[in-house]
Amino acid sequence: MADQGEQASGMLLGSSKFIAKEELIKLVDTYMDRKFDEEITKIEECGGIDSFQEFLGVEFNTGLKTADINEERINAFGSNKKEEKKNDTFCELCWDALGDKILRILLVMGTLSLIIGATLEKHPEYAWIEGFAILMAVFIVVMVTSTNNYFKQKKFSELKNEHKNRALITVLRNGEYFSMHPSEVLVGDVVKLVQGEIIPADGILLKAQRLQTNESALTGENDNVDKEGHEECLKRLKEWMKKGTRAEGDHAKREIPSPIVISGTNVVEGSGEMVIIAVGQYSKEGRISGLAEQDEEMTPLEIKLEHLADRISGLGLGAGIFVVLILWLRFVIELGTGANEWDTGDSITDLIYAVIVGITVIAVAIPEGLPLAVTISLAYSVRKMQKEQNLVKRLHACETMGGADCICSDKTGTLTKNVMEVQRYSVDGSVYDQPRFKSLFEKHEDYFAFLKDAICLTSAARLEKNKKNDTVEIGSKTELAMIKMLVSLGHDDYMQIRQNVQKSVLVTNPFASKRKRGSVIVGYSEDLVRIYVVGASEYLVKSSKRQLSLDATQVDIDEDRRQSLKKDIETMAGQGLRTLGIAFKDLAADEMDKLNEFDKKGVPVLEKNGLTLLGIFGIYDPPRDEVTKAIQDCKTAYIKVRMVTGDNPITALAIARSIGIADDNSIAMIGEDFRKEVGGVICEECKTELCDCPRNSKNAGDKKVRNDVVGNFDSFKRIIGHLDVLARSQPEDKYTLVTGLKQMGSVVAVTGDGTNDAPALRKANVGFAMGIAGTELAQEVADIILLDDNFSSIVKAVKWGRSIYDNIQRFIQFQLTVNVVAVTCAIVGAVTVKQSPLMAIQLLWVNLIMDTFASLALATEPPTDALLKRRPHNLTDFIITPRMFKHIFGQAIMQVSILFALFYAGEYFIPEYGSGKRILYNPKSEDHVRSGRDYHFDGEKDYYDYSSDPDIGPSRMMTFIFNVFVLFQLFNEINSRKLLDEWWILGNICHTWLFMGIWFFTFGVQVIMVQVGSWAMGCHLDGLTVEQWFICIAWGFVPIVWRFLIILIPFKTKIQIDDNKPASHLASSIHKGSQSLKRHVTSNYNP
Repeated sequence: MADQGEQASGMLLGSSKFIAKEELIKLVDTYMDRKFDEEITKIEECGGIDSFQEFLGVEFNTGLKTADINEERINAFGSNKKEEKKNDTFCELCWDALGDKILRILLVMGTLSLIIGATLEKHPEYAWIEGFAILMAVFIVVMVTSTNNYFKQKKFSELKNEHKNRALITVLRNGEYFSMHPSEVLVGDVVKLVQGEIIPADGILLKAQRLQTNESALTGENDNVDKEGHEECLKRLKEWMKKGTRAEGDHAKREIPSPIVISGTNVVEGSGEMVIIAVGQYSKEGRISGLAEQDEEMTPLEIKLEHLADRISGLGLGAGIFVVLILWLRFVIELGTGANEWDTGDSITDLIYAVIVGITVIAVAIPEGLPLAVTISLAYSVRKMQKEQNLVKRLHACETMGGADCICSDKTGTLTKNVMEVQRYSVDGSVYDQPRFKSLFEKHEDYFAFLKDAICLTSAARLEKNKKNDTVEIGSKTELAMIKMLVSLGHDDYMQIRQNVQKSVLVTNPFASKRKRGSVIVGYSEDLVRIYVVGASEYLVKSSKRQLSLDATQVDIDEDRRQSLKKDIETMAGQGLRTLGIAFKDLAADEMDKLNEFDKKGVPVLEKNGLTLLGIFGIYDPPRDEVTKAIQDCKTAYIKVRMVTGDNPITALAIARSIGIADDNSIAMIGEDFRKEVGGVICEECKTELCDCPRNSKNAGDKKVRNDVVGNFDSFKRIIGHLDVLARSQPEDKYTLVTGLKQMGSVVAVTGDGTNDAPALRKANVGFAMGIAGTELAQEVADIILLDDNFSSIVKAVKWGRSIYDNIQRFIQFQLTVNVVAVTCAIVGAVTVKQSPLMAIQLLWVNLIMDTFASLALATEPPTDALLKRRPHNLTDFIITPRMFKHIFGQAIMQVSILFALFYAGEYFIPEYGSGKRILYNPKSEDHVRSGRDYHFDGEKDYYDYSSDPDIGPSRMMTFIFNVFVLFQLFNEINSRKLLDEWWILGNICHTWLFMGIWFFTFGVQVIMVQVGSWAMGCHLDGLTVEQWFICIAWGFVPIVWRFLIILIPFKTKIQIDDNKPASHLASSIHKGSQSLKRHVTSNYNP
């Protein structure tokens, strides 16, 4: 063996009797760098596929023996127990959270404020608190974000582990097939591959039946790759060599199928057997970590908020610099006019104070509450959505669903219960109901024997008992329906029938969506080779020449009988039944050489004609109880739902009508016709279906990344308005539909459960994978996993998506009002009297504590059904609507006006009560408070000396102003719950207990701050009197009254929307119009 290998190809022995693993790795890499046939040639240079039995120490017909499974093999080739990608630690998640631009700005500002406050401020004993509190705000955001991400990745890990426990593969050992976990396989193991499986390791195919894999995780290319056993590949290569023609570019490497299959890729169609040549860290998947991972992009909402924050921060920076320059200019003018004299200590302090005021203005302007509001809203929503059966994998999906205007949904298991039952059976010109099955088949035993064999051998479904003695259903639900029918008739020996012919099975062609059929060929004897076929009824009727009558004789299918069969199909389909044909054919001697011949669509040529039809099943899969209401909710929410299914178009349309997706004007198109009509999917740049353009930027280099578009966009636009059901569809049809809808500007959500659905799930704005029926790849690429496989859970996701968007808008409306008022006060006050009406520490309380509480209160408003009564928002819309602008600036103008009136003339109308050293009255008006401004307009000192007097302390007038300002924000927080000019602002407030609790808690803390905050909060040492508190609360009500006046102000939106026109009108109107299209589509359906 060694000599042969070394002489032929330079392959080297490892440290043991086996071939060196490095040589096997080179073989895999040869395939990955394939230009045409390099890996096939390399295998032949090694002595052919049989030589690998010696290289790997295995016999292909028996698999590894017990004695072969030892440490020597593991030491030579490694183990397939892959090191799982560890979840990020909490510290790593915290570091990731600090990557947010706004948080980095806040870190810098907080640090500067902390240093300046502790060293240069007039009262450093508490001035440091401002910077510290900003840093605490950053800490809170980071903690909330990290905690949310931690629990999200933990839940997804649990789901993946649950899938891994179910993901067993079939391995040949000691001449028998066993089910085992992929981590247990070794180099040399012979493994069966079936549709839907993820290939556990690198290997060479020994045999394959129409096997295709999807290698997008490695290459980014969504196209399926044909695979064949090595001997078949060699045969194809020799045939090509006789022709001598070769395709160009990337097409050449797919011209001859390859026998090499790669770990981590997926079997999307067919079946086969492989011998494993590389496992674990030495496999291709192991050597390239994170191939299937995607960087989590910024969400659309985060992008909008970052742009908003950048604008606000830019304005704040400009305002801060403006204040510093004005204060310095005023200082210079006062020196020049003699109004002020240079004193080194005081003058330098004044100059530094100007910088502090500027920094304060910048700090106030920065919307530090925004990231916290987004974080809280997403964390709250994701947690709640999980309880409603939506496991969110990518946060952008939450927001994007709020803008979704189109949902492309699978039927089986999503719109229906996926609990299938045979209810009708068409045979010999009659249709029988389920209650008559037993008497029918007992009376016609010979016929039933044919039918029973056909059912048992064309399916792999089975019923088993678990440890609790409960019946467990394994396999396709459609196949299970037929198996359960047999069991209900007292025939539970289906496994025995399969075992009896196991060694006689010549070819198995698994059911494939592309062919709409599956088959098995059994060689009972040299004289009797029979093919059993099960599949789409209309296709089998078309392929059948005869029908087996109930007396077990074959009769020709003449035109009358064929029309009768078509009528039976249409009748059952019109009742919402899935129709499934079953047939057989005894092969003639001259057909034996065609066992592995297929047409262009992958249909075995032996199945295309000459079949004997046994009958047609009518299988019922009832709609989910809640799906009709969910569909109606989507219509009300202006969301178009389209059904994408593999069913007969009449069946699909009947079910679509029964649940409200379709009406009498709706049409169903067959997937193949739809694809042809719209020209399929092509590269936008090359205008061809196949091209050399890379699929992602990772593999692009200098090339332009391919962007898929539909080939005939005008035709797509003409069709799509009338299309409610896409029937007999294949995964590429769903991909074409999603591509076209996105090209039209729609925000598309799509559901998928199969491996073949991965491209469409990736392409959609939001991909929903099934948590129960979904394959591992479908769940891997999806944005949200439906834990209950239920369509109504998608509608809940829509509500939460819209709620998140609204909640952020609520907070922005509140936050920007606070910021506009605070910044205006700081600028005008500093410029006019060298003092803001609000001290830095007071602004901090508003900016930090109230923003934190407000974000928690406003960002956790639960969704209501009212959210489903309006159109979805557009992803390109500015997040601040005209209505919001109206309320933000309307409230800001009112608040600034009142605060300046209090600041500049409060000593004339703010009443004072009591007596004592700390109670100072206005000399000009003995019933009112003394002015609390540090300076007069001319720069002369006013309250300045009192404010630093330990026996008197901060001004009561300024305390009153601070309290009014906070109460303005508290009452405006109630206003901010409403975004649409609603008159009744307390709507649903009793259901938002969190909002109510936080509001009263904030009010309580404000009372404490004012009454006992004293020096630390810049408040009067005795706080405010009861009478003054009542006056402040009365002022606090003004924003609510003022809101009613703002509502009356007209405004113009960019898009006029008639909210009174029901969605059903829109939904029905798009079905009316082109009757020629309807006739064209209907005429193309010919069962």
